[in-house]
Amino acid sequence: MGSIVPEVVSFAAKNTKEVGDVLGIGADKRVKWAEGLLERGPVKGTIFYAGEMYPVMGYSEGAFKILKRVEGLMNINHLAKVGPIMRKLGIYTVGMNSLWGGINRRYEKALQDAVKVLKGLGVEIGFLFEDEPPSGVALHTYGLLREFQEHANWVHRRLKELGVRKIITLDPIVATAFRLYYPEFVPGWDVECYHFVEIVAERIAELGLKFDLGRRIKVTYHDPCYLARTLGVVDEVRFILSRIEGVELVEPERRGIFTGCSGDGGLELTQPPVARKVALDRVMELKKTGANLVLTSCPACILMLRTGFDFIGQRVEVEDLASLIAEAMARGSERVEGEVKNFKRYRVFPKSPHFDSLSLEDLSKVLKMETDRCKKCGFCNVECPTSKAMNRLESRSSRGRVTLINSLVSGDPVRPKEVLDRLYTCVLCGRCSQECPAGLHVQELIVYGRAYAIYSGTIP
Repeated sequence: MGSIVPEVVSFAAKNTKEVGDVLGIGADKRVKWAEGLLERGPVKGTIFYAGEMYPVMGYSEGAFKILKRVEGLMNINHLAKVGPIMRKLGIYTVGMNSLWGGINRRYEKALQDAVKVLKGLGVEIGFLFEDEPPSGVALHTYGLLREFQEHANWVHRRLKELGVRKIITLDPIVATAFRLYYPEFVPGWDVECYHFVEIVAERIAELGLKFDLGRRIKVTYHDPCYLARTLGVVDEVRFILSRIEGVELVEPERRGIFTGCSGDGGLELTQPPVARKVALDRVMELKKTGANLVLTSCPACILMLRTGFDFIGQRVEVEDLASLIAEAMARGSERVEGEVKNFKRYRVFPKSPHFDSLSLEDLSKVLKMETDRCKKCGFCNVECPTSKAMNRLESRSSRGRVTLINSLVSGDPVRPKEVLDRLYTCVLCGRCSQECPAGLHVQELIVYGRAYAIYSGTIP
């Protein structure tokens, strides 16, 4: 079978299915950070889930910076062809570690800090080590939904075999996969999943704790799209920061459910130059706050924001919120009155479209019905970060992508490969769905549109 999927997406998908992460680093390297820190296996059914991004994101950060220097000579799809060759020669992971192992340790530290915080708050957790199955969320992101469905059902069976009933993760992207995508693709999905900040905020409130950082620092917080807009988790972060003496929070203009995108969401692989432009727009906004430290709670956001500040030559640290909490907790805590805190769970998006199956017939029927509802008003385009980054080119805008999907499933003379290329310029941030007066869940239509383009464009 031939495919219209770009080489870099095929590379990421193959690595996800065969090795467990998009770069193909391997489970043995992904779990070293947890040695001596966590008990093997679930504790009372609960695990800390590292996922396939945090443990290797430093390698991605290093590679992303190198890519900027060679873009005039080759693009990311050319580089994706080199990876398998290097692996066969046995120099792939060795080379990655020697080049960017130091960068990767910063992401590993965030995982270690998160575990220390959870354990310090009395949360009982274990870790699956090499048995941790990858969420496979990259397959969903890039529209390989049949492959994602098969993978997700395997993950569910594996977690049940291992006795996992509850997941706590630092990664909002995999939290989204387990909380929103798995129930859609896996019959009987019954594993609870929570993001780190949800658990931490709840425990701090319940125990009535307050911390002292021991220094004064001005920080700003970048709300990850997947955490704030998709999962609706916003207030917990502000509550946690309010309980750390010495921290002055200065908010950027776009925050909470109206956060600005940092340029990840898969775009960093499919369109790196566009991803950098989106990141640059966000870091300039964060820079205006005058903060000394930018905090966030997503590995891909950390990568893009660090890259953005590096690009403008600005010395602003970007760290995971977990590391600041761990630093404050290490100095001890003060008891104040405990409370039952009911944090608001924001509901941003309209109802997701329902697809009976992943057959071309069913995909076409629902996509046609949904995209026919588009009013062509362009409200979605105003806030679309990639449309702005690409000079408002219509075919690379939210409205333009919806129109292309409609044309493809209607049988108009458009080619699946070209449509997929346009759909892959979407960052899946969700601002379009937030603004749509017709109530379209636009980024989900784009994911399913990617699936239709891929499967209808497959060459026998």
